[in-house]
Amino acid sequence: MDRWIGIDEFVAVASNGSFSGAATQLNTSVAQISRRVKMLEERLNIQLLTRTTRKLALTQEGEVFLSHAKHLQHGLDDATAAIRQRDRQPTGKLKLTAPVMYGESYVMPAVVDFMRLYPKVEVEMHLTNNQVDLLDKGFDLAIRLGKLQDSSLRAKRLTTRKTMVCGANIYLNQFGQPHTLAELSNHKCLIGNSSEWRFVEHGKARQIKVAGPLRCNSGWGLLEAAKQGLGLVQLPHYYVQEALERGELTEVLINFRPEEEGVWALYPPRQFVATSLRLLLDHLSAHFNQV
Repeated sequence: MDRWIGIDEFVAVASNGSFSGAATQLNTSVAQISRRVKMLEERLNIQLLTRTTRKLALTQEGEVFLSHAKHLQHGLDDATAAIRQRDRQPTGKLKLTAPVMYGESYVMPAVVDFMRLYPKVEVEMHLTNNQVDLLDKGFDLAIRLGKLQDSSLRAKRLTTRKTMVCGANIYLNQFGQPHTLAELSNHKCLIGNSSEWRFVEHGKARQIKVAGPLRCNSGWGLLEAAKQGLGLVQLPHYYVQEALERGELTEVLINFRPEEEGVWALYPPRQFVATSLRLLLDHLSAHFNQV
């Protein structure tokens, strides 16, 4: 076991950027952290950290060793979980992340239902529109929307999302409905994070630059503006579905809808998938297929 001494301490120091932060995380003293990291460096005969009175940083060798050390930790976690869950009863904590709106409206109801089925499972949920590093931050699962970036993470598609262009009757009665993509240049468009809207025309993906009186990074804010007749809006179906059903909005340019995108569950590429995580993946998949 001497080969393991100092690894947890080194990873904690690198993650926290300080010996004091590592000591707090591991509930021990700064002296103990420093002593064990020094023992690790002496055993490897390599300097992993550069220390000054103002700054602590990883050496190049430290960067390489940190990546492998994290995999060692995950391997030990997997081995421990495999033994503890031989009875296949899900226990322990799952750390999850999801986009704010989608997480509040769709993911959390499914997670709460899962926790009612398996009361020994604890969940720590972080709702954020920023894409966090699962391995670096210790997340077990992330919900991601749309096209995935190249990644070493495992991915399971849970469902899909449609993107629609909609307008209120008060707006359409005044300015008319667009029937071609070229006509969008004559319309007021309510813009989110991008001023380019996505479509499919003659089987090919197209991006059309739009302009209008409002730019807002909130889907709910854009929805409300569209319902008040300020212009057309392009949003995922889960924002506009109720307004469409109530007749508050009308979908336009239906024949140019972009292809449906995936809603994904991403999780670390570990050899052993904990029973609780595997069951949660199955539960989310079944839940979204019923929505």
